[in-house]
Order: sequence, then structure tokens, then C-alpha cells
Amino acid sequence: MSLLVVQAMPEKSRNEFRDFSQKGANYKPLENLRFAADNIIYSGTEQISVFGKDYLASKFSLIVNVKVQTLCAIGSINTEVYEQVPADFEVFIVDDKDRNIHDTYIREMYGLWNKKELFSGEYFFDFSIKGNNYVLSSMPSLVNVNSFYFVWVNERVVKVVFKGFRDKAKGGWGVMDSFTSDNLRIQIADAEFKAYQYPLRPQKRFIELYKKGFFKSHKSA
Repeated sequence: MSLLVVQAMPEKSRNEFRDFSQKGANYKPLENLRFAADNIIYSGTEQISVFGKDYLASKFSLIVNVKVQTLCAIGSINTEVYEQVPADFEVFIVDDKDRNIHDTYIREMYGLWNKKELFSGEYFFDFSIKGNNYVLSSMPSLVNVNSFYFVWVNERVVKVVFKGFRDKAKGGWGVMDSFTSDNLRIQIADAEFKAYQYPLRPQKRFIELYKKGFFKSHKSA
């Protein structure tokens, strides 16, 4: 029988998730987003593609510490080693007040999940709801390799992109999952969300709400 030895970082206090949307007019798109970061910098606008269409997005950059797996040795004793390393991320935010992207999300997710399928050929999806507030997410296959994902929240689309480790000699696996778990929260009124959570699965609650017309008229707080 093999043994598993996990060498993890020492436990630390819960991350402080900060609201940077009050830094100035250019930072208003960050409303509802909370980052475990010392700072985030607005760096202008840039075109990004969402579901095959180009949109103008506000662009932000930040540096965070992410916990990544640096060693996985399989043998009579299986060893996994995790380390905290600084990494660069970019966050793009597209205004979706006309809800065109939102409605594309809803159609894509319903079409897929109603057939009890998980992968569209381009994206996996996730849905979280608390009360009447919700977020929609899409991730490419192998999100930790492709290094990006999208989240729809409160009439905005957020794209999170991993740009690289600060120290090129240090790195590891699981960077997007770590950022999502430890460095980003979504806050809508009193409801807090993660961008996505495993296991990803077709969700019966989403199907029920879709059929009732919930997504056609409802807006988050």
C-alpha cells in the first residue's frame, strides 16, 4: 500500500479580500470584485473576444501570491509539495448592460446542461446563486494550462488571465484554481461567491430557473 505525504505551506490567517473600486473613476468596473492583493493597477482599455465577438474592456493588472504544486512524486510514498509564489495576472472587464453576453451565456448553458452534457467543445460552465443574486462562469478545457476564464457578474463580464510567475525559475501547477480559491471573491449585496467550484456539473436548479423565465427579467442587487 502506498502512502501519501503532503508538504503544504504553514496555515495562515484568512486572506483579506479588498475592494479596489473606490480608487477612482477608472476603477468603478471592479465593483463586486474583491482581491487578496496589495494593489491593482488600471492600464487602459483593450479589445477582447467573448463568445466569438470583440468587446472593449477595461484592463487591470495585479500581483498576488498563489499556492501551486511544485512536486508530485509517485512511488511507495507519494509526495506532493506546495509553495506560495508571486504571479502576475490581468483582469479585463466588459460592460454588458444590454445583457447580450448574459443571454448568450444562458442559451449556451441551457442547451448543454439540458442534455446533461458538461463541455461545449470550447467551455465548461458553472452557476452559483444565493437568494436572487448569481454568477455565471465559463472555463476552457484544462483551465490551469490555458490560463484564463470568464465570469459574468451584475451586468459585467470579467476575464481573468494568468500572465506568468514573477520569478521565472519558480512556478508550479494549479495556478488558476489557486487564484480562484485564495485570491478572488465576488460580492453582490450580502452574497459572496467564488468564480467557480468543483465538481463542475449540469445543475438542475439552473434548468428550473431557465424554464420559469427567471433569467429574462431578473437583475442582481
